[in-house]
Amino acid sequence: MTALNSETTFGWEEAQRRALGRYRLGAGLLLLAMAAVYAATLFWPVDSFWIGLVHNGAEAAMVGGLADWFAVTALFRHPLGIPIPHTAILPNNKDRIGENLGNFVTRHFLEPETVAAKLRTIDVAGRIGRWMSDPGVARTIADRAVAAVPRMMATVSDTDVRAFFHRALSRQLESVNLPVVLGNVLALLRDSDQHHALLDQSLIVARRYLEENSDLIYDQVDAQSKWWIPRSVDRKVATAIVGGITDFLGDMSNPDHTVRAQFDAAVDDLIANLRTRPATQQQVRDFAERILNSQATQDYLANLWQHLRAQLEDSSGIHSQSLRATVADGIRSIGRTLDEAPDMRERLNVWLDEAVRTGIVPWRREIGAFITEVVRSWDPKTLTDRAELAIGRDLQFIRVNGTIVGGLVGCVLYLISVAVAG
Repeated sequence: MTALNSETTFGWEEAQRRALGRYRLGAGLLLLAMAAVYAATLFWPVDSFWIGLVHNGAEAAMVGGLADWFAVTALFRHPLGIPIPHTAILPNNKDRIGENLGNFVTRHFLEPETVAAKLRTIDVAGRIGRWMSDPGVARTIADRAVAAVPRMMATVSDTDVRAFFHRALSRQLESVNLPVVLGNVLALLRDSDQHHALLDQSLIVARRYLEENSDLIYDQVDAQSKWWIPRSVDRKVATAIVGGITDFLGDMSNPDHTVRAQFDAAVDDLIANLRTRPATQQQVRDFAERILNSQATQDYLANLWQHLRAQLEDSSGIHSQSLRATVADGIRSIGRTLDEAPDMRERLNVWLDEAVRTGIVPWRREIGAFITEVVRSWDPKTLTDRAELAIGRDLQFIRVNGTIVGGLVGCVLYLISVAVAG
């Protein structure tokens, strides 16, 4: 992007230089033409009215053109390299010009009411919405944003990212009262009776596990039984155990079962302990810290980052194309929303107005000082070159106008003198 901007700036400057050269050449040729006419009419009979008119007009045009050439040249440099007083105005007054420019911007462009009035008239949010809703604009923004991601990724260290994730999660754990949050979540489940749904689901899972793994229980009973007890007896005992546990778990599904009341009491105690008991709260914090610092968690975060990084660095693959399309759709969606929602545009305009007032206007003096410092940092040649490229072409018209107006004035004065003499 920097290289592109540099090439664009260089191309603009070259175009400006060529245009300035053409207009400077044109003004110079006109002045030379008037000088040639003046020199040629010196040898013609002066008693001819038309020769006198042309001669005096060319003389005045040459004087006007030279005067304006001197004035234009004196603005940027010493005419003919001669250090005449009050010439080379821009390079000799560079610091004062920078200070005046900074003060001018501060006083006339960054006044709070001036900025606020301008923002109210241009509907910034509406313009942004219409701009973003254009498919071409959205694609361009998305393409540039996604294209910049691989370069950004090249500057990011995997170790630094993992350390950042760890620090961020640690700060979150420190800033959030996790035991109280868990207690409030459990209280919400308790008040909505959703904790019974969790219990019922747990009972179903437990019963299914017993039924699917009954052979393991049989084998355990047989392994623990005495050698002299028949296997058929062991089988009946194991069957009774599995059946009894299964029936008990099934009975617990009854809303009036005493175990469910005990479960409610246990949940209430846990909620109270999470909210008020320091020992329980510390146990929760220690457990969360162990989970965060565990190797499994670190490996999971590392794998997640590697997967995300691989997708972001793939600037030409299917993931990149999908990301570009997603970003473009999101930009268009935001633009359409702004364009179709007057209340949202109004809120955004108010926010922008406030942001400018609080974020830019209070710094207007610093902005003016920054402009002054930038101009001061330029060497005189740079200032002269940039100013001449910006306004030099128009100043050549002053030379042309001076030559033409001078010639017309010379002709008028000659006509007056002839009329008076006649």
